[in-house]
Amino acid sequence: MSTICLCMIVKNESRVIGRCLDSVRGLIDSWIISDTGSTDGTQSLIRSALEGIPGELHQDDWVNFGHNRTHNIQHAFGRADYLLLLDADHTVRLESPLPALTGTSYMLRHEGNLEYRVKRLVRGDIDWNYVGATHEYLNTEEEDKQELLDEIVISDFADGGSRHDKFERDAALLADELARNPKNDRAVFYLAQTMRDMGNGAEAIELYERRAMMGGWGEEVYVALLEAGILRAELGDWPGGMECLTKAWESRPQRLEACYQLSSRLRKMRRHNAAYIFAKAGIGRPVPAGDVLFTNPWVYRWGLLFELSVSSYWIGEYAESVWACDQLLGLADLPEVYRRQTVINRGFSIGRLGARQ
Repeated sequence: MSTICLCMIVKNESRVIGRCLDSVRGLIDSWIISDTGSTDGTQSLIRSALEGIPGELHQDDWVNFGHNRTHNIQHAFGRADYLLLLDADHTVRLESPLPALTGTSYMLRHEGNLEYRVKRLVRGDIDWNYVGATHEYLNTEEEDKQELLDEIVISDFADGGSRHDKFERDAALLADELARNPKNDRAVFYLAQTMRDMGNGAEAIELYERRAMMGGWGEEVYVALLEAGILRAELGDWPGGMECLTKAWESRPQRLEACYQLSSRLRKMRRHNAAYIFAKAGIGRPVPAGDVLFTNPWVYRWGLLFELSVSSYWIGEYAESVWACDQLLGLADLPEVYRRQTVINRGFSIGRLGARQ
């Protein structure tokens, strides 16, 4: 059985650190945590929560996320077969016993309405470093045999001690990165994300479209076009929004979030024939197994089905509407508000079918 060392950087995480550490006690063999200046007793909570497990608590001066995370994993070099890289506002859940670990690194799934994978379990005898001041990513000069690992699932509560000024801090760090290297496509993408989250829609659109034009990683190009399309539509530019959403779907046809956005927005505009076409195109297709960036599992499971159940009714395809409603009502995880509406919608379609007979 491979040994695992927990690696973290923390500052003023007293509200959440116990939740995180309780979730990993049964999984880890050791720990290396770097505190960057806590004044709320985080250090004593760590020692108490991890009592009995070998570990070290380091006090490191803060520089930026990339620098400090790199410093943290350097403290842990060679301490275990694998390093588990977490934030204080994460918890982990073991879905099933771990298999024999042979990869250089593993992408773990972050669950929720928006799902994505991040490299969070890595070999402990590799020289790793983080690239980027924020929204940093792991890199090594050695061969990286990266694999997916489904047995460990991460829940991200996004309520850690560094969240209060996250957007302003990230915007400044990313702007500095772009000033140094205007061709840094990752910095462009995450500055767009930050501008969106700060409510600066027009600036976010410009950055998303700039990122899409840069090419490169197909998943990031897709998400950039998707987000630009959503923002254009929400700011009243439906022609521009439809253009971006269509380009997103065309750029990565196995991804259906753009397809859903097109169907849902057209349906709300009472353009039911067009909405039906986009909904129908995605029915029965699963979340792409290899995609790791910001997938919406609910779109594939029930979102497009719901759109089909509504648009098919309005274009007179009542039997298809009933079929879609029945599929929805058979899903245990269908949100209750959609379940209630689907029962009502099914009744309308059944009534129309009866009137035809």
